[in-house]
Amino acid sequence: MRITALRASLAAEVQSMEAILDAAANDNNRDLTAEEQTAFDKHKTEADRLQAAVGREESMLALKASAAQPLNVGGAGATGAGGRVPAAVQEKLEPGVMVGRIALAVAATGGNDQRAMANHAQQVFGDETGQIVANMEQSTNTKGGYLVDTAYSRDFIDLLRPRVVIRNLGARSVPMPDGNLTMRKKTAGTQAGYVGERVPAPTTDMKVGQLSMTAKKLMALVPITNQLIRRASWGVDQMVRDDLLESAAVKEDQQFLRGVGSDLAPTGVRYLVAAANVLAMSANANLTGVTSDLGRMTLAVKNANVPMINCGWVMSPRVREFLAGLRDGNGNIVYPSIEANNTLKGYKIGETTSVPDNLGAGGNESELYFGDWSQFLIGDTYQVAIAASDTAAYDDGGVIRAAFSNDETVIRLIEEHDTQLRYDRAAAVLTGVTWAP
Repeated sequence: MRITALRASLAAEVQSMEAILDAAANDNNRDLTAEEQTAFDKHKTEADRLQAAVGREESMLALKASAAQPLNVGGAGATGAGGRVPAAVQEKLEPGVMVGRIALAVAATGGNDQRAMANHAQQVFGDETGQIVANMEQSTNTKGGYLVDTAYSRDFIDLLRPRVVIRNLGARSVPMPDGNLTMRKKTAGTQAGYVGERVPAPTTDMKVGQLSMTAKKLMALVPITNQLIRRASWGVDQMVRDDLLESAAVKEDQQFLRGVGSDLAPTGVRYLVAAANVLAMSANANLTGVTSDLGRMTLAVKNANVPMINCGWVMSPRVREFLAGLRDGNGNIVYPSIEANNTLKGYKIGETTSVPDNLGAGGNESELYFGDWSQFLIGDTYQVAIAASDTAAYDDGGVIRAAFSNDETVIRLIEEHDTQLRYDRAAAVLTGVTWAP
């Protein structure tokens, strides 16, 4: 859509202007050089032009919304004047269900004819869904795909929170509608001091840097039998929603924890934390060693003076079972809170198989994470795109399957996000963990 491209270009110009000012500010707050001033003015002129263009597009969208007419979806079963989709009281839906309905409408009609998609959605799910599908925009960066309305996209992404361990532990979801975000991050602690009358305030020791996020595309493929699509009912939309959620959540969980990061994929916390906060397990996997390791991890975060707002542990099921069954010399459970309320040393536990147990030379090592997850930022565009194909091929556990041969339709969901740690000492990682029950 034009306005989306214009906003993205405007954000890029503003980011360039900010980078010029930051360079001067970080260099003893000096004035801009002549070359920098020329570059700044050039970006400012272009930003003003783009801002005016965005304003025109917003005015046009408002006028189009005011003048909108019901869409004639036609087809058998249409009633009223010309078979138009009439206005109706908005239906109360479970979160994310509309995404499932849109996916089914796209899959059932091949996604090539929006009028046919809207007609199918109206006949199967009712007037409201038909109108929503009829008004969808085609995705400019996803061939054959359609953009789900932002409200329903946000609904869907919010459902990932309980399924993705870092989201569930309190990571901050930051809106990134234009696909880019630049902000300050803290790279060292801050101090304050007392002063006398008319004495200048002391310079603090806080150090800041630049934090940038750029939308990375996550793609989820879910095959559905055509028989199921042909018999789509009110229960199938929820099943499709759950399949899409599960596929996206598994990949998010893996990437947010241990993703190496690249131009195409976000970086996980394992590679965002400061090197000093990557700790090696003690030599002995006994009570003394475990107690020491847990204390080292929490102390590494506490000593960084982070807010400690949403602190928690992330561990594999094997490590959790070991800690839950750990006993002292008298046979008493050391950490009864693990089974009682899923906490360790007063902090919530996030358990996930996305933390592997087969690391290290011996293939028997795992990792343990602790952090204030409010400092882990997830930049979400809150824009989901859906496409479908009955001729696509997909990887099924290493076996390539053809949708056409299996009488299936593959639904493709795309969402975009990126990750950053606002303070790289807000989390600690224990490596080489061989704890096992």
